[in-house]
Amino acid sequence: MNKQILGAHFEPTWHRPFLRYFDGEQGGAGGDGQGGGEQEAKTFTQDEVNTLIKDRLAQQAKNKFGDYDELKAKAGTAQTLEDRVGSLESELTSTRSEAARTRVAAQFGISTTKGANGEPSDAEILLTGSDEAAMTAQAQRLTARAGDQKKNGLRARKEGQTVTTTISPKDKAKRDWLASLRGDDA
Repeated sequence: MNKQILGAHFEPTWHRPFLRYFDGEQGGAGGDGQGGGEQEAKTFTQDEVNTLIKDRLAQQAKNKFGDYDELKAKAGTAQTLEDRVGSLESELTSTRSEAARTRVAAQFGISTTKGANGEPSDAEILLTGSDEAAMTAQAQRLTARAGDQKKNGLRARKEGQTVTTTISPKDKAKRDWLASLRGDDA
């Protein structure tokens, strides 16, 4: 088996500290019809062989992974694009929500102007639903309550009533006793 690899008339050189290298074909089976000529041999030291092997492996790795940096850059660009798409989608969602809030506020007469010191508007505070249907339901409820308040007027429950307090004789005795303990002249 080794003779087929190294040539028909050469013994394996695995026991030698150097390798034989031949220019041209091995085994003398040339196609030019001139067989039997002596071939010139080159010898290499182990360091030279190691250098040749290392160069060959580096070339193979370069051929195999030569486009790694390019692919890595494309992957980084793709990740950047995915991040950009994600931020644009979230911006689109917030813009659509703000537009729905503005439509509902205009439909039900809720203020959208901010306060003097940058306070949020009534629409931002009161319309907190996640979609237009929820904000519409909130606005309907608010306008119904405001309508009830306008109809009944803004007043306290017992406004305008005279409150009379009558003290029972038992309570009068307790008050007098407390006043005597404190030293009040009641």
